[in-house]
Amino acid sequence: MKQFTGTGKLLRLYIRRDWLLLPIWLFLPVVLVSGQMTFVKAMPDWRLFIEELSESAITSAWLGPIYPLSLEGAILWRGMLQAAIVVLFGAAFTVIRHIRTEEMSGRSELILGKPVGRYANVTAAVTLSCAGSLLAGLLCSASLFSSGFAAGGSLIAGLTIAAAGCVFAGLGSVLAQFFGHSGQVRGAIFGVYGLMMLFMVLNNVNGGYSTWAWLNPGAWFRVTAPFAENHIWPLFIFAGLALIMLELSYALLNKRDMGAGIIAERERTKNADIKSPIALAWHSHKRAVVVWSAGLSFIGVFIGAITPSISMDTMGEMLAQLSGWGPAMMKLGNQEGFIALSVYILGLMGGLSVFVLTFVQSMRGEENEGYTEILLSKPVSRLKWMGSYLAVAFVGSAIILLAFGIMSGLGWSIGSGNSEHLFRVTAMSISKIPSVWIIIGIAALLYGWLPRIASFLGWLIWGVFVLIEMLWEAGIVGWSAMKWTPFSYAHYSIPINEISMISLIVLVLISGAFTALGIIGFKRRNII
Repeated sequence: MKQFTGTGKLLRLYIRRDWLLLPIWLFLPVVLVSGQMTFVKAMPDWRLFIEELSESAITSAWLGPIYPLSLEGAILWRGMLQAAIVVLFGAAFTVIRHIRTEEMSGRSELILGKPVGRYANVTAAVTLSCAGSLLAGLLCSASLFSSGFAAGGSLIAGLTIAAAGCVFAGLGSVLAQFFGHSGQVRGAIFGVYGLMMLFMVLNNVNGGYSTWAWLNPGAWFRVTAPFAENHIWPLFIFAGLALIMLELSYALLNKRDMGAGIIAERERTKNADIKSPIALAWHSHKRAVVVWSAGLSFIGVFIGAITPSISMDTMGEMLAQLSGWGPAMMKLGNQEGFIALSVYILGLMGGLSVFVLTFVQSMRGEENEGYTEILLSKPVSRLKWMGSYLAVAFVGSAIILLAFGIMSGLGWSIGSGNSEHLFRVTAMSISKIPSVWIIIGIAALLYGWLPRIASFLGWLIWGVFVLIEMLWEAGIVGWSAMKWTPFSYAHYSIPINEISMISLIVLVLISGAFTALGIIGFKRRNII
């Protein structure tokens, strides 16, 4: 038990430190589920809406069929996925922050200098995340129950959301043992979930209730079936999986040194190579660019290959009028709409935006570990050092998007026998580059002027952009709100031939301005 000494004190400390972030991911799922309830109930004829939604090829491919075919099923169909995504990432990031970020800053070493057990830090972080996940799930249950839905189904739905958070809390604790930097761990979490999205699509194109559903927490409500069969037994399996991951974290923790990861860091370039900052930046991050390119290319080929299997049937009348989403999908058609949505999510909103945020924020890690100060003591200016990192971020993100677009288009072209799809999908992917570069510019600006809170603000801004997207899709906010996000200017709802080139050029100029301001801030502040 000595290994767990001080867990309670650390847990109270982490609760006090998370007074701002914790409520965000606790209450946001309730907002999303409640918004879906309001949206469905506001339908002139929600029964017709459910019927059309169930028959829609594009919605079934991404979100699966509605089950049960009732008001509750229509709410769960989208609300459960969105709520689960918020909770699982909130739980994972909380664990990463209190394990890996604490070690990077040196605070864990100070804590372990006190009468604190070896496992106390990991246990406190996972406990906080799991307790938060459970509370978020129960709040969603209370929201459903207070709206007049059955208590049993409401409880199962909430516990399913909580299970997603607990499993990802365990996953975050395991990955935090492997990597030495918090940015690498967050990138790994997004990578794992990206693969899980592939499993979700596989599940949906196979009817929505295949064994693939077990491999994506966003689809676990199809396993527990709230308001239908109300299966409780899968929840015990999910809880057991979370416990196994926690035990694995303890085992891995004993095999690594404080501040290090199981996976050894790559050797730094020799002093002779420091004369070329751009070569150093590329040396440090080329593996990430290659891995992301290969990963998205693999997913892209698969997405493109299954696109011809999407039915071309016309969308129902009510669904076609749904917010701005329905008319856009009606205009694009099911197949192009499906692949346009795939490129948008993986190549911009939830894919490359995450990559570039993690990439730019890695400069803060270099600074904290003293490497930046060492380099700047050489004949390397601040402009060259930061500019080289950002140049690799700009070029690397463009390379990844180009590879993703080519492979997605190639998959669709081979599957359909129409080579024109290759160029169209590649153009879709390339059109996302200016929007991704805006994220780089924002991250650079924050790092240059507000380095201590740059990571928090960067993820917060990205989260707000994603939230606005979700609210627009649910019909809660209009396109005027979407225009405040860089996503809207290369949105999947806009046919590729109608995207404004002027808007994309303006985005490039703005990203350049943000980047320049960030470099100016870095030149003026102290290395800390």
